[in-house]
Amino acid sequence: MQYIWRPATGLDVDAIVSMAESHFQIEIDNIFKPEPVIYARNITLAIVNQFYGPLNQLISVCQSDDNQLLAYTWAVRGEKAVWSDDEMIVIRMAHVDLRLPTKLRIKLIKDMLSIWENWARLCEVDIICSTTMRKDQNAFLKLHEKCGYDVRGSYAYKKISTVQATPAN
Repeated sequence: MQYIWRPATGLDVDAIVSMAESHFQIEIDNIFKPEPVIYARNITLAIVNQFYGPLNQLISVCQSDDNQLLAYTWAVRGEKAVWSDDEMIVIRMAHVDLRLPTKLRIKLIKDMLSIWENWARLCEVDIICSTTMRKDQNAFLKLHEKCGYDVRGSYAYKKISTVQATPAN
């Protein structure tokens, strides 16, 4: 299947909210009251913020050839742990269409990991923090481990070098 990753636009909001409702709402609804209008508002504001400040928010969507949303991710910068002033990129969402074949879902998540790292380098932020609250999180966190993340419970941290490698002569 052919697909492309690109920055999200306002035209993607309905598909993003629909994917969250169809595939992931069951993960939160016994804890939080899902409010699709609130999620749509927050995604829309993040997309606008990304447009005007591309180094502050990252919302990327993956579309198939027939313009179907396959996955999306949302990351922010400026977050800090309470024990340090080191800035982090924090991943807010990493959603894939759960109806897709397993191999494709894994590839899309690997794409996200690469997108996050590239954006972190562009932002010159050398820590990425990805978390999950899903009940079935083992495969997701294993992918992080394979890509060099230090997994601690449902948190995965990666310290990257923000220095761009110089090409060999």
